[in-house]
Amino acid sequence: MSVKGGRAWTYDKIRKECYLHQLERDKPDLNLRNSDVRQELENILRFWLNKGVDGFHVQNVQHLYEDQDLRNETLIPGKTGNAYDDFDHTQTRNHPENAKLLQSWKHVLDTFIPKTCRERALVVTTGNDIDAAMKYLDAGVNIVRVNLMSGNGTSLAEHIETILNQLDDDAACKIIGWMYSDKDSSRLASKVGPENVKAFLTIQATVPGIPFNYYGNEIGMTDHPTHSGRWKYRTPMQWDRNGTGFSQNPPWLTQNPNHKTVNVESELSSKDNFTTLKVNRRLQELRRRESFQWGETKVFREGDLVMYTRKAKGFPGYLMAVNLGKDEVTIESLLAATGIPKEVKVVFHTHQTIQDTDISRSMENSYIVLKMPRHIQKRHSVPDAYI
Repeated sequence: MSVKGGRAWTYDKIRKECYLHQLERDKPDLNLRNSDVRQELENILRFWLNKGVDGFHVQNVQHLYEDQDLRNETLIPGKTGNAYDDFDHTQTRNHPENAKLLQSWKHVLDTFIPKTCRERALVVTTGNDIDAAMKYLDAGVNIVRVNLMSGNGTSLAEHIETILNQLDDDAACKIIGWMYSDKDSSRLASKVGPENVKAFLTIQATVPGIPFNYYGNEIGMTDHPTHSGRWKYRTPMQWDRNGTGFSQNPPWLTQNPNHKTVNVESELSSKDNFTTLKVNRRLQELRRRESFQWGETKVFREGDLVMYTRKAKGFPGYLMAVNLGKDEVTIESLLAATGIPKEVKVVFHTHQTIQDTDISRSMENSYIVLKMPRHIQKRHSVPDAYI
């Protein structure tokens, strides 16, 4: 069965044969077991490398190879077999040969290092399987993009907790590219609600790895209400209320009607200091601090409250806390859950002006970052992330 639904095999009248396509019909799977096909792909890489490109982004690498004998997938007990997720895709997803192929492509890229004295990047987007992502990183891939909400769990908070806990200590030295959406999936605001966008952007900016932001998420763009299929999340960037900003020419695709209120110009000129765009810009500044660049991570969760610490040796540590539930929680409750002392300083908040003395306020769909001063670190017994 195709990832997009329906049959994965289509009959070609000209060749009088069926061909396999795990994605859409116009994207047939290549026979990568054929050496001529692999050589042609390497020739294509070299062609563009000679043109001076900095690297390549390969999507859907989990579907590169399939079982050599094209054996059937296993139907999950209790499923009907009418949907792609009804099967355990051991024959067509994250095949061991995938990592070997990516390794050979990275070798091609590395042969150009002596010519330019700089590395060329191989970035891949795969399924939301951390174990598979780590294998691709071990194969030499520079960045593997993974959906930050893809962890297992019954709530958003549990999803975030499980995927962060899957990363071992060594993974912090490698590169995971955290994404929420792209050209083939709904925008962040349509997935979690506009009121939660700033919280999720904060998580993306402060966990170890590299944030990959789909254009428009930084201002809270939503899916188009009437466009069908993939076009609803491919509408033009909303620069201003006039629907222009980048160009005076008519856009190739009708803009979302909410562009009159949700746009870059309005968010920058607003008297509100906590628009999504302004908050996101402050997050990028916060991200430059040493503990967010290479600090260790420890994850906690108390119901819908997700918390994690970032601490680099010799630098101040930080505790991040985000309430992904509907009920309010107090900062006292999160401090009690982590064992971190109350003498902390609020250095970032998504919804309110920071007041150093006001650390007992409640949190409602908001996100805070706490910093513990050095003199407090010496006086209290705290978790390892803060030592």
